[in-house]
Amino acid sequence: MNRNKKNGVFRTVAACTLSAAMLLSGGCGSQGGSGKGGRPGGKIAVITKQPIAFWDDVKLGAMDAGNELGYQIIYNVAEGDNDYASQVDYIKQAINAKVDAIVIAPNSQTDLNDSLQSAVDKGIKIIAINSNVQSPDQNNPLTLSLINSSDFDGGVTAARNVVKGWREKGYDVADIQKIGIIGSTASTSDMRILGFTDTLKRAIGKTRNVEFEELNMMAIIMGGAAAAMGGGSGDWGGAPDDSAADGAAFGADAGGDAAAYAAANSADADTEQNTEELTAAEQELLAKQKEKEAADERIRQGIMMSFVQSEPVSKRKEAKEQAMKLLGSDGNGFSVLFGTNTNATLGIGDAINELGLSGKVFAVGFNTDDEIISYIKNGVLYGTVVQNPYVIGYVGVKFAASAVQGEQLTNHLNTGVSFVKADNMNDDFIKLILNPSSNGSSANDSSGSSSAGKN
Repeated sequence: MNRNKKNGVFRTVAACTLSAAMLLSGGCGSQGGSGKGGRPGGKIAVITKQPIAFWDDVKLGAMDAGNELGYQIIYNVAEGDNDYASQVDYIKQAINAKVDAIVIAPNSQTDLNDSLQSAVDKGIKIIAINSNVQSPDQNNPLTLSLINSSDFDGGVTAARNVVKGWREKGYDVADIQKIGIIGSTASTSDMRILGFTDTLKRAIGKTRNVEFEELNMMAIIMGGAAAAMGGGSGDWGGAPDDSAADGAAFGADAGGDAAAYAAANSADADTEQNTEELTAAEQELLAKQKEKEAADERIRQGIMMSFVQSEPVSKRKEAKEQAMKLLGSDGNGFSVLFGTNTNATLGIGDAINELGLSGKVFAVGFNTDDEIISYIKNGVLYGTVVQNPYVIGYVGVKFAASAVQGEQLTNHLNTGVSFVKADNMNDDFIKLILNPSSNGSSANDSSGSSSAGKN
C-alpha cells in the first residue's frame, strides 16, 4: 500500500473518530480561549512514556497531524513508564519554549500536577493520551481531554480471545487451570487486569454452571480497581469478589452502605429462626438449596484462586523473571499467561521461548512491536491486543490545535482496540496498525523532534 493510500485510510479512521467526538462535545470540555491568537504556525509539545514501538507510532501520528495543521511538534519521550521526573523536565522545557499546547501520556497520576498547573497558568492547553492525571480540583481539571482506548475493554478483548483460541485448539474451557498475569507499573494496568479477569472467570464459570455477580463499575471508579479485584500481587485467593466477606470489604472501600450489609446479616439470622417453623419436607428442600449454594461458592472460589498475579514490572527483563518464577521449568500447571503492556508481553514471550513451552502455555499480550509479531508467528504467543497508536497521536495533536483555537472538546475519546493473531495479521487494516510508517514517512523530517528508538 503506497504512502498516500495509507494516509488516506488513517485519516478516514481519524475523521470518523473526530466525528464521533464532535457528537459528544456538546456541553463537554472546560477550558477554552484562543491561546496565542488561535492560528496555525505555533508549537505543540508531545511527551510520551517510554522508547518502544507503540510510542514511535504515536509520534508518527502526531507528526503527521502537525505537518497537516502547520504546527511544529516538539517530541520527547521518557525512559520508562514510571519515569515521571523526565516528564517534569520536558513540561518545563515546553513552557520555556512557549508552546501553545502539550499532548502528554503521563507516567504518574499526581507527580506531574505542579508542572502541568504551571503550564495551564501560562495559558497552555493540556491534552492527555493513553492515561490521565488525577487533578486536585475535579471542577477545573488540568487536562481538557483524554484520548485512549478503554483499558477495561482491552482486558475483555484479551480474555475473549483466550476463550476463542482455546476452543479453536480443541480444548474445553472448563479445563483451564492456572492463569498467570504479568502486570505493569503503569496506571493502565489495573483496569486491563480487571477486564481480563472478570471476563475469563465468567467464561470458565459458565462451563461449570456457576455465575458471578455483575461488576459495579461506579463502585470500582470510586473505590479503585485493586479493591474490586480483591487483592494485590501474588495468589489472589480468598473469597471471590461476590462472596459475603469480600462484598462487605469492597462495599466499605467503595463507599458502600455498611448499614445495608448489617441488615442483610440480620435477615440471615431471621431466616434461621424461621426454618424452625418449616415442615420436614421444606427443611430438607432448604438444606439441599444451601448445599448447592455452598458447592457453587466453592467452585467460584476455586476459579478465583486459579488467577495468579505477579509483582508489577516496568522492564522487559523484570517481566521475564516474573514469568519464569510462575512457570518453573515445566509450566507449573499454568494454562494461560497475560501481559498487560509491551514489556510484560515481551517478557512472557522470552520466558516461554527459553523454557521450551511454546504450544504448552497459551499466552496473550498487549501492544506490539516486531519481536511480539515474531513470537506470534512462531507460536510462542497466541496474539496481542493492539490499540491504534497512530490515531491516538494524530487525534491528540488535532485536539490540541482545536483547544488552542478555542473550540470545545469532548472530555474523553475512546479510540478502540483490535486483536492481532497469526491468521489476521495480513488483513489490510491490521497491517496499517502494525506498521503505519511503511513506505516512508514525512514525520521523520519534521523539525523540533527527537528520536524515539525501540528497545
